[in-house]
Amino acid sequence: MTLKPAELLAAVRQDVRRARATIRARRDDLDETIAGSEAAVERARAEAEATSGPETETVLERWRRYAGEVAPGAASAPWTRWPSEPEPSDDGPCLYRVGSIDGRIPALVPLLDAGHLRIVGDDLATADAIVDSLLVRIVATTRPGTVRISLYDPRRLGAGLGGFHALSRPGLLTVYGVEELKDLLGSLDRDIRRIQRDVLGGGHASLAELAAAQNGRRPEPWRVVIVQAPVRGLRDDEIAHLESVMHAGAACGIHVICRDVALEHAPGLETIEVGADGAVRTSMTGDLDVAAEPPPPELVRAVCERAARWVGIERDPPRFAELLPPRVWEESSAPGVRAPIGEDVDRYEAVEVLLGDDPVHALVGGPPGSGKTNFLYALIGSLAARYSPDELEFYLLDFKEGVSFARLASGRTDKTWLPHARLIGVNINQDREFGLALLRFLGHELERRGAAAREHEVTKIEELRAADPDGHWPRIVAVIDEFQVLIQQSGRITDESLYLLNDLARRGRSQGIHLVLASQNVGGVQALWGRGAILDQFTLRVALPKARRILADDNLAAQQVARFCAVVNAESGARQANRVARLPDAGAPGTFDKLQRELWQQRPEQLAPPRIFDGAHVPELMSVPVRPPGEGVVGQLIDLAGSAATVRFDRNPGRNLAVIGTRADEAYDVLSSAVISLARGHAPGSAEFALFEGEADPRVARLARWLADEGHRVEVVTELPEPGDRPVPVYFALFAVDAATARSAPLRTAVRRLAEHGPDGQMHVLGWWRTVDRLRSDVVERTGPVRTVDAWVALDVRDSELTPLPGGQLQSWTPRKRRALFYDQRTGSAPQPIIPFTVLSDQGE
Repeated sequence: MTLKPAELLAAVRQDVRRARATIRARRDDLDETIAGSEAAVERARAEAEATSGPETETVLERWRRYAGEVAPGAASAPWTRWPSEPEPSDDGPCLYRVGSIDGRIPALVPLLDAGHLRIVGDDLATADAIVDSLLVRIVATTRPGTVRISLYDPRRLGAGLGGFHALSRPGLLTVYGVEELKDLLGSLDRDIRRIQRDVLGGGHASLAELAAAQNGRRPEPWRVVIVQAPVRGLRDDEIAHLESVMHAGAACGIHVICRDVALEHAPGLETIEVGADGAVRTSMTGDLDVAAEPPPPELVRAVCERAARWVGIERDPPRFAELLPPRVWEESSAPGVRAPIGEDVDRYEAVEVLLGDDPVHALVGGPPGSGKTNFLYALIGSLAARYSPDELEFYLLDFKEGVSFARLASGRTDKTWLPHARLIGVNINQDREFGLALLRFLGHELERRGAAAREHEVTKIEELRAADPDGHWPRIVAVIDEFQVLIQQSGRITDESLYLLNDLARRGRSQGIHLVLASQNVGGVQALWGRGAILDQFTLRVALPKARRILADDNLAAQQVARFCAVVNAESGARQANRVARLPDAGAPGTFDKLQRELWQQRPEQLAPPRIFDGAHVPELMSVPVRPPGEGVVGQLIDLAGSAATVRFDRNPGRNLAVIGTRADEAYDVLSSAVISLARGHAPGSAEFALFEGEADPRVARLARWLADEGHRVEVVTELPEPGDRPVPVYFALFAVDAATARSAPLRTAVRRLAEHGPDGQMHVLGWWRTVDRLRSDVVERTGPVRTVDAWVALDVRDSELTPLPGGQLQSWTPRKRRALFYDQRTGSAPQPIIPFTVLSDQGE
């Protein structure tokens, strides 16, 4: 009949007690025999065993067998029999060897998932050997990272730990100072309350019971706490606090090893007594002497270094190729998308990120150098390999001053691009309007999908795909790196962005639109934290090393996680849901770039490349398609399509254009863009151009030559004609006109009359003024708003100065290099930021 461990232990203890009497009776004879010679010792032992009968032999056999069953391998074997690399276990053995009886029988004490230990005695060296022996066996026989050690040793401040200090690198060992016992006990209190409330929750009596119900998977690590009493001893209140921790701690995986602490009411306590001569006795061995067995120092160092490497400090990260499926594009995104992004540091299995009905959105955080961009590459690559462009689309924005996502687009040397990417935006830290444009697009897509769902009488994207199999309904994943730039300033852009983010966060689940927001620091974004409903929707949290405010306030795992690792948590950062993943180097040559080339070669033929927006790139006018006659281009709108900002010149009053600002180069580019685009739209002879120089500039002559070369009638004038009806449109481009009108009152009058009456006769003014006041003095006869110029482009002009212009009231505009604010009263839209084109700069004279 097979005995249960508890029954077997009771039987062993009973046999040991019976054997003690026999051994004591024969002790004197044995001592005399041992003193004689080794041969006499052997004869005496044989005689003793023969005299004690089969009962003593049964004790030894049972004890050895029991030790092998409950403490297998390195937990009970002598050092000489240790394997070179002890095999760790997911559930550590209950009993551990602290020495041997008679050099042959292992002396065991219970610890993990059992109780606590008390070591008493004056032999410091022997006590150290016992503690070292226990710790090295625990570290060697449990999965690295599943045991964390805390040491309070005010006498030596951890100086006796030796090779165990390697465990402090990955956070597996913490040494508390002289005045930090209260901090240690307080942290244990908090852990016990949290585990009882959030992990056990009344459903299980202990973590051991919960782990057994989960096939051995422990939701929390063991915590071994070593407490050495100071010279003065512990105060009564400190002892009471420690005993309360020990009372509830074992069930929560917290086990205390006390040295020279006078405990009275600690439950589940095994005692180890160390005599002055180094003799050791335990509760289980009674009067039998136990010989302590200090571990070899080189063995301690080897075990601890190995554990540190496996936790992630020095171990090589997994390869990017290990995240990819055997064959690409074979999975359906209908129920959601999943992406293995790394390897679990404890269980050595893949850690997956899921986006679907739950969790819906992800929040990613980490300071500079923590590997945030690398994580995003691992995520994007893993998803792209599993789902085809028909199943999944990416919209990627990077607000940093960098090009993290640029390599996903076609470049000068690598012409491939990621087939799933529909939009790639880089270097947009100064163009928050582009981020807002993406959110507006996603909002419109949300409404479009919602309308289709209502038409087919379904409620979510998975059902819509089943009801409309011929429709194009891929999952959308929008990744916005450094998203806090979009909402960290007060104003219209922030208000609308927060509204759209909140709407997408709440309703994106049903329509298959998922947000992945990444940031170096979200702590300072008051607008975000003031609206908890937004972040509440981001239940998937990924915290890179040293990330703050990504996980729950009491979850400090990111402060201890190693390089190339991330804490992946799908329960809004709650501690019990942590999984630590070791990440690959997804950006190294031959990793993501290789995958992109393979996917690009398999792309559908009709698939267009992604739209690229680079905030550091100045677009060229000649890349804009030819506009209809009478339509001039003044810049590129900051929108998803990269649309041209145009002005229609017709016979309606006010159909003139003013460029305002002191940045001469940009002013020349805007005015020249309008002239050149008008010339490209008109056939030669169907329009005339007159160029006026308020100040001498070779660029005016260059523009005149280009117009002439294109077959247009062009003239550089010094005076302006009276307005009248012309058979073909005439465009008067006035460069630095305010410099000339300041010297000539008649010229100022001519400009005013031409701006007021010219459009009716197909004569249009396109002029550059340095300030709004100078423009108003030239085109307004008396003090008042500007009414004869209803299209304008403002460069380095403050928003408060725009009030006299149509549409310039209550505008929020911050001037910045190579950006302008454009308004055309005809469209009815609010003023919009634009990027002035470069014109003729690379074409020579």
